Amino acid sequence: MKTGYILAGLVLLLAAAQATYVVEWSATGLVYSMAYVYSGSSTSHYDVNGDSIPDIFITDSTSLKIYSGVSHSLIWTIPGNGYDYIGFPYVGNTDGDPAFELVLLCYSYSPSYIGKFFVYDCSSHNLEYTSPQKSGYLSMAVADVDGDGKNEICIVSGTSSRILEVYGSTDAACDEQPAIPALHERAAVPNPATGLVRLVLPQVRGPALVEMTDAAGRVVRSLAVSGPEAVWDCRDDRGEPVPSGVYVWRCGSESGSVTVCH
Repeated sequence: MKTGYILAGLVLLLAAAQATYVVEWSATGLVYSMAYVYSGSSTSHYDVNGDSIPDIFITDSTSLKIYSGVSHSLIWTIPGNGYDYIGFPYVGNTDGDPAFELVLLCYSYSPSYIGKFFVYDCSSHNLEYTSPQKSGYLSMAVADVDGDGKNEICIVSGTSSRILEVYGSTDAACDEQPAIPALHERAAVPNPATGLVRLVLPQVRGPALVEMTDAAGRVVRSLAVSGPEAVWDCRDDRGEPVPSGVYVWRCGSESGSVTVCH
């Protein structure tokens, strides 16, 4: 009798352990010889349409197609610009304005390895920058390597002697936002900011209150500090992200500004 119960239990456990998968959706008409699909583990790195969910990329030698996994719709098609291969795309803020950029590395195999990268605006889909052509088998990474709040494009090229070049945008971040004059600037790192920003308050020696105000003079966040530094997460007192723009901070007689770019 016990053996029967044990066998029945094993059958139930095996049945419970088995999973069933179904095709949730599919994209048709993808006549590619070297197609592959991937999505990133980090949402921001692969979110093109700004819905905070990674999108799906399909690339080959002729084009890049980007699909929304939520709506299943084709978001964007980018031609291969005459190159044989489109490398891994990166999504990030490279110039400091509110819209993210899509960086594509394209290269050719024959007669020798050559390539360049292209920077597109994710909001307008406009081509913002085309790099000079490089020789050799190119590799690329995109990250904020100097802490200025803007991602740099790091590219390695060359054949027998490899060369690393780090490209950084010279555009004024959020230059569509009005500047606020007549304020004594203190350090805000990074500035412009997309997330956490550190405010340096050299005159603060004890408990104090830092008030963050928007361009209209409204207090959006109050920060209690006990020393010469405050950290702001670019959110208001309700915990909501503040809109992109210039924000003024005041602490006693000290004041400064920081530009927020989302």
